[in-house]
Amino acid sequence: MLRVALLLSLLLLVGCGAPQPAMTPIILFVTATPEPPTLSFSPTPVIAPLLNLTLTPRPTSTPTPVPMPTRAPTLTPSFTATYTDTPEPTFAARACTIAPQGGFAAIYNREPALQQALGCAQSAAVPVNAAIQDFENGRMLWVSALADLPTGTIYAILNTGQYLRYVDTWVEGVDPVQPVGIESAPSGRLAPIRGFGKAWALNAAARNSLGWALGAESGTGAQVQRFERGEMIFIAALNQTYVFMAQGSLWRLENAPF
Repeated sequence: MLRVALLLSLLLLVGCGAPQPAMTPIILFVTATPEPPTLSFSPTPVIAPLLNLTLTPRPTSTPTPVPMPTRAPTLTPSFTATYTDTPEPTFAARACTIAPQGGFAAIYNREPALQQALGCAQSAAVPVNAAIQDFENGRMLWVSALADLPTGTIYAILNTGQYLRYVDTWVEGVDPVQPVGIESAPSGRLAPIRGFGKAWALNAAARNSLGWALGAESGTGAQVQRFERGEMIFIAALNQTYVFMAQGSLWRLENAPF
């Protein structure tokens, strides 16, 4: 439209400048240029599925209940279990690393029950100093060491076949020779002295079981061998071997020289 207006203006100017012959007017019809069409966007069409699949569910199986038996079946074992106690191994089956010695071996080897009671030897046979003293109801025995154990030991040996054992704690020059707190012995009886006296006075069980001494103590030689559950002691002055069991019982064998 702008270009048309400029052309009309130019023609008017030319016409005004000089006389011109009358011209037949030209009528121009100007029409507006239509606006370009507005683009409209339609939504993307939904693509219909090519396949219209219908899933058919699997058939559900209904289990048929199995009726329980009206009576429980009786189970029959295929075998009957029996239990047999395993016997304890005999002492002879054990291997001892230390063997009894001297007269101890002769006594030990001929007495299976003694082997079972004492067990294996724990030391060699050791010579020691000893002392003995007779009482109304038994005897007291002292050894300077318990075989390889350097501990003085006192035994109160009762006529009932039992014994009591004490550690000798009497110290010469420190403890009194006579027992303290003991009344005078009756006529023909004695109160023990030194180590025997201390053990006898301090332990009512030994004092009441043994009673009074019948005579003075006397020294002698001895042999001692330790075992798992006791010890064997040979007393030279008596020519006897005492077997002291761990549970406090005595196994006495007469005339068993070492």
